[in-house]
Amino acid sequence: MNLVSVVMPTFNQAEYIRSAIASVLAQDYSLFELIIIDNYSRDGTFEVINSFNDERIKYLQFNNQGVIAAARNYGVKYAQGSILAFLDSDDIWREDMLSSQLTLLSDDIGLVSSCFLPIGNVIRCKNHLKHIRHTEQLRMSYMDLIHSNSIMTSSVVMRKDVFVRAGGFDESIDFRFIEDWELWLRVAAKKDFFINGKTLLQYRISSKTDRDLRDVKLRTLLIIQKNFDMGLIDDSLFKQLQANCYVDIGKAFLDMNDRNGIDYYRRSLRFSIGLTNKVRALGGLGLFYVPSGIRVKLIGVLYMLNSKLSQLRKGY
Repeated sequence: MNLVSVVMPTFNQAEYIRSAIASVLAQDYSLFELIIIDNYSRDGTFEVINSFNDERIKYLQFNNQGVIAAARNYGVKYAQGSILAFLDSDDIWREDMLSSQLTLLSDDIGLVSSCFLPIGNVIRCKNHLKHIRHTEQLRMSYMDLIHSNSIMTSSVVMRKDVFVRAGGFDESIDFRFIEDWELWLRVAAKKDFFINGKTLLQYRISSKTDRDLRDVKLRTLLIIQKNFDMGLIDDSLFKQLQANCYVDIGKAFLDMNDRNGIDYYRRSLRFSIGLTNKVRALGGLGLFYVPSGIRVKLIGVLYMLNSKLSQLRKGY
């Protein structure tokens, strides 16, 4: 058995971290250490952590300056295991998360991720893995990942040497909140990865967040540019991926009732090759011309219907 180092960054998560820690300690694969990197929480997070009497828990304090990538990298420096796993402090693992993921990890696989059950503010959650059957174990490549991020960080298991050779998480502010996708792409450029169809993770959608999705989606253009500059994608794919980003950026602006999204939807219409994005862009543009009060209510209804359909498809 290999020692697994579970890396858990946290900041003011006293409300949720007990469940996250308990889900790690309940694993049926017991050879692990849990490294918690606390950004000097002020809400009683330390007291919750300290209430667990388990020598496998290592508590570190680190000022990450608001960059979670830095906290994760700091935790990896103290990892004694040859295998890394990542879990955010408001998410929850199923008891067979580690054992199920480790069976899929091999020398030619860069990392293993899994499907998830959204919890919390699920109305606004798009379960992008809802199409994967519970019995499937999908081997995927860089070209699958460059189109959209199918990897859930809180379910990732990977070899430490793969992480180190890839250079760890990029701590640049350019990739804040999407630093995970940026790293997974660098890993996938060298090795394929697996998506485990089992729902091994409860992923929390918080209604309280410091993330402006408009800013987050705009940063995806920087990832596409970086991969183009690295020579991983050609000019044709670069333009196609930019068009894909434009429709997602437009939607982020639409959700915030920000009419600047009209420009991005128009760019998507101009540059998109596929029919799906053109239809999405047309639909978004149409919503912008609906009166504001009605538009907000209509978007809320659409999110609710999508959430209900996702639950019916996945059987929960």
